[in-house]
Amino acid sequence: MRMNKNRNRLRDLGRSFLFRPRRCQYCKRGDCVPLTQLQTGQSALVTRNSDLRSIERGMYHGMQVNMFRNEPGEPNLIVAVGDARYVLDRRIAALIMVRVV
Repeated sequence: MRMNKNRNRLRDLGRSFLFRPRRCQYCKRGDCVPLTQLQTGQSALVTRNSDLRSIERGMYHGMQVNMFRNEPGEPNLIVAVGDARYVLDRRIAALIMVRVV
């Protein structure tokens, strides 16, 4: 039987493996821009995304994104990821960093 002191050490070790911070690829200065700054018709690679909903839709690190409509007066933008098209709010799109291809 293990001592309580050793049991607590092992429990803390397991927590560090479960709750690791997500790895992000930080861009060099001027290399990456927010998704809201893409022009209509441009394509880019996702480099950083902290929004869980958009990650579940397929906008994870390294995925190619095509901008379909980005008009400054509208509150939403339309992007394509793979075969799907999504409508994103500008506040969420500002959190997604991309590198123009």
